[in-house]
Amino acid sequence: MGPDARGGHLQMLRGLIPRNPLGTTMTTTRIDECLATRDGHLFIEDCDTVELVRQFGSPLFVISENQLRRNTRRFRQAFAEAWPDGAVDVLPAIKANWILATRAILSAEGAGADVYSEGELQAALESGVAPDKISVNGGGKPDALITKCLRAGVRITVEDLDEPARIDRIAGELGTKARIRFRVKPNFPNLWRSTDFAQEKVSIDLGIQTYKSGIPAQYLPELGREVLARPNLEMVGIHFHAGRHHPSLWYWRGLMRQYARLVAALCREWGDWRPWEIDMGGGFAVHRDPHNKLGLRRDVVETWLTWPLACLLQLLPPARRYRLMRRFVGLFTKTPSPKRAPAIEAYARAAAGTLRRELNRQGVDTRGVKLQIEPGRSLYGNAGIHLTRVKQFKQQTEPLPMNWVLTDTTYFFLSGGVFEYQFGHFIFANRTDDPPVHVADIVGHSCYADRILPFVRVPAVAPGDLLALLDMGAYQEVSASNFNALPRPATVLVNGARADVIRRAETLDDVFRRDVIPDRLLVRHQRREL
Repeated sequence: MGPDARGGHLQMLRGLIPRNPLGTTMTTTRIDECLATRDGHLFIEDCDTVELVRQFGSPLFVISENQLRRNTRRFRQAFAEAWPDGAVDVLPAIKANWILATRAILSAEGAGADVYSEGELQAALESGVAPDKISVNGGGKPDALITKCLRAGVRITVEDLDEPARIDRIAGELGTKARIRFRVKPNFPNLWRSTDFAQEKVSIDLGIQTYKSGIPAQYLPELGREVLARPNLEMVGIHFHAGRHHPSLWYWRGLMRQYARLVAALCREWGDWRPWEIDMGGGFAVHRDPHNKLGLRRDVVETWLTWPLACLLQLLPPARRYRLMRRFVGLFTKTPSPKRAPAIEAYARAAAGTLRRELNRQGVDTRGVKLQIEPGRSLYGNAGIHLTRVKQFKQQTEPLPMNWVLTDTTYFFLSGGVFEYQFGHFIFANRTDDPPVHVADIVGHSCYADRILPFVRVPAVAPGDLLALLDMGAYQEVSASNFNALPRPATVLVNGARADVIRRAETLDDVFRRDVIPDRLLVRHQRREL
């Protein structure tokens, strides 16, 4: 990404769309539906990010309420058009963002919830999700969780072979009937491309098989017959969730063809049983799609190609060796990918359209069958950003030229992205028009290397400047940890020009709140106030 008159990075984010609604000299550049720049500042909705940090502190997560609502409506409409035979329920995976206020927004939009734990179930119920639109997944459910599910009237998605018998027993004790469905694990020999969930070269079909969740297909015929014979169980549907192994439409077409064939086979095995609902899961990519874009595979190749040369250079005097190595540093410069994932409407046609066609071709009547989808990352992702102040711009010229932009955040606050090797888009929020002049590592302030964005182009930044990391609405805040005893940041919800704290920043007292020092250790040492 070379420098240009408008900062270079904006061109990659979106085309320039000037706006001048007030008749002033202010120049607005629209990045996407909720982000824009105005006279060198980044805005989310109508809120200046510089002012948000001034009011609420840094680092800071910011969520756009209107973007959440738009995403929910867009998913529902797109999949309803591709699945005209029955209702469509949007059940966002609450694990992607279980802040109660964000869930309350989705509940107001009529969305359900896909949950994995007792805590996520509590978050769904407290934030107003309709019980009949809650799916509780996860293996090894304890009896207490099953009991809570039955009393709340939510769907139980079965993942273990012994689970139906336990649910039947508990339902009998409570005098109720349990509505369940199986989370299935079909075989996908047609998905031969490499999965994005592993840095090794592993095909998607193997990636799905090595994942722990789901009942292997070999057990499903017998287990289904057992469930249909149990008095306290009602088998209402089938559930499948593969996740974001690949961003392409090819992946979703191949995925849904095999899934439909398994559903059709089970209908025949279970005596012409017909599902009331079919859950196709999620894994749709965020449009800018930062997943697995750090280029580790490319780095491995580059390292193995350059390693023999590095070994040979050891024969040279240090000064000469470093002088030669300086010429290679610039080769490792990285830029966020300009490629975009398919639109929601394209995913709907590829996924729901393929599932419907293949089910009908296999003899399964889809009229009146409800379709359920679980968009997590793609629903929350582009609704959130992460703001962080620059603490220092650090440079060295010897023995190798290196630059670091030290921020007041850490990748321990962005762990979801670390686990997925995300390399997302970014922009300096208080100087959006400045061209890049340095190649630097953007780093966090933990004592780890904490390389958030390695070898990227940055403007002439200084302490106090503000960096915005985009597409941070999913998996980031909810995976944050307290490494180095760092208090986790606040989250702010914006609606137009209004901003409200929806998760407060931690204090040091919060960080140590769970600690208990036994009395015997306090005999000679008293707590000191800072």
